[in-house]
Amino acid sequence: MSADLVDADTRPFDVCVVAHVTRDRIRSGGSWSIRPGGVAYYASLALHRLGRRVAVVTKMAREDQAELLSELRSEGITVYCIDSAETTVFINEYKGSHDSRIQRVASVAAPFAPSDLGSVQAHWFYLGPLLSQDMSVEFVDSVRMRGKILLDAQGLVRKTEGEKIQAVHPAETEALMRPVSLLKVDAQEANTLSGANGHEDAAGRLHALGPQEVVVTFASKGSMIFDGKNFRYIDAVAGTVMDATGCGDTYLAAYLDRRLDSDDLERSGRFAAAAATLALEREGALHAGPVEVRARMERPTRADQRPGLPSR
Repeated sequence: MSADLVDADTRPFDVCVVAHVTRDRIRSGGSWSIRPGGVAYYASLALHRLGRRVAVVTKMAREDQAELLSELRSEGITVYCIDSAETTVFINEYKGSHDSRIQRVASVAAPFAPSDLGSVQAHWFYLGPLLSQDMSVEFVDSVRMRGKILLDAQGLVRKTEGEKIQAVHPAETEALMRPVSLLKVDAQEANTLSGANGHEDAAGRLHALGPQEVVVTFASKGSMIFDGKNFRYIDAVAGTVMDATGCGDTYLAAYLDRRLDSDDLERSGRFAAAAATLALEREGALHAGPVEVRARMERPTRADQRPGLPSR
């Protein structure tokens, strides 16, 4: 492992994001763009711009590192990049509603191993597997000795067959969930991982496997937070949609940002919803600080615009 930046500050990072920075080819509104992407890109920039001390552990082909990591480096984020034979490349096509996309994978970087973490220490480790092979039970277990784990489970239920992404139910769901403190899933992922058919039942089952908090997102219909006692529903914040890529990563990063300072789950969720809307309104990662996000929290929510959440 090598750090792209020399950081004399030996304190643990607030958050270390472990995930592949990807090359994304995105089609939206009839035009194509190519840019960096993936959980590591969107989440680390959001956390950094909200004022957190952030590190990234990622893997990609050496020839792609200068281009794909330049924005993170220029922002002052400490990046630990491990060489991989390939870089993960996603092709995302949005047609009509930004809640729906067609996604393909052109190449996949090597999975993470416990040795990839080196001597990195952080209060929270934000794990963002994009595909089921990215992180093993052994790897997740190795992380829990270093700090609390936030897991975005989207990749656990996806595998590749050629360029196509297929749904999969991980055989080791219970073992993967056991060391997790904060779990994020969307409604479909929640049902797949839990075997339930309804988001409250699914959140309850997932919580019983280990996570103290379960966040379920419903795209433009808002989100739900379950702490083992109460279900808190968070409406989406009204705004103009320009680019939906990375919106879920921004939501979760902003939620964690607030949870680092507060035990108010509902206000943390509202802050996260506002940050996600701000990210939707511009291409790329979140371009806003905490003051702008708090101001957006005061705007109307979309509760009166949505048909209602999925079945409970």
